Amino acid sequence: MSTLTMDELVSRVERIPRLPDTAMRLIRVVSDPRSSIQEIVTTIRYDQAVTTEVLRVCNSAYFGLSRRVNSIDDAICLLGTAKVLQLVLSVHTQTLLSRPQEGYGLMPGALWEHSVAVATGCQLLTHRLELGDAGLLFTAGLLHDIGKVILNETVATEYAEIVKRVSEGGRSFLEAEQEVLGFTHPEVGARLAETWQLSEEINRCIRYHHEPDDLPVPDPRVDAVHLADVSCLLMGIGGGETDGLAYRARPAVLDRHGLSEKALESIGAEITIELKYVRKLFDASR
Repeated sequence: MSTLTMDELVSRVERIPRLPDTAMRLIRVVSDPRSSIQEIVTTIRYDQAVTTEVLRVCNSAYFGLSRRVNSIDDAICLLGTAKVLQLVLSVHTQTLLSRPQEGYGLMPGALWEHSVAVATGCQLLTHRLELGDAGLLFTAGLLHDIGKVILNETVATEYAEIVKRVSEGGRSFLEAEQEVLGFTHPEVGARLAETWQLSEEINRCIRYHHEPDDLPVPDPRVDAVHLADVSCLLMGIGGGETDGLAYRARPAVLDRHGLSEKALESIGAEITIELKYVRKLFDASR
């Protein structure tokens, strides 16, 4: 087992750079169902860097809009509030999540792509399961694996042992992570969400996205993140070399929502199409 103590881990969590203030405020605004569109626009509008980045992306060759977008209001009018929010949050998590995660067998950009794909899956499930909270679930999906950023250095040194336990011992990556490191990336991610003062709903989605049945009372939002994550892993989006092996949706979660493994594959196919769009969008805007 790793010699890293929880106190040392917490210290690392507290030292990690926060997301930009605007992104943090936006996450809190979209997590509050009482927020108005005007509050969301105001959160973005007064941050020059965010506004510049959103307008750059909106005016990229990919969108091919008939007229130039000159303001956040224009962007929302032409693209819709949901799309603009996705752009802002995706842009601001790209740097944090795009670094290679050698400990998880993830190449540069792979964790960010997986996170965006899960966020997209959460939105699809929001409509399919009639959950509401689309903004909150998109954010939860985007941040569900943030604990991997913290643990990456530790996992890298213990990676061979984790892989061995997964491939030879029939354990899930999460089980092997717990045995070798003493904690898991969802636990670490939840602690980071707490440090960032994110909502309890987002924290819960991060902490239990692999183990939704561990909650004393089922939470459909946690179920959505779990199912979106599984759908992505079934399609080979961001699973790395081992994460995703023997990882299947919890039967109780499927039963709660009347879904089958085949339905998850269908959702995964939709996510794949949307991910291609995101790749083209960000490539065209560079």
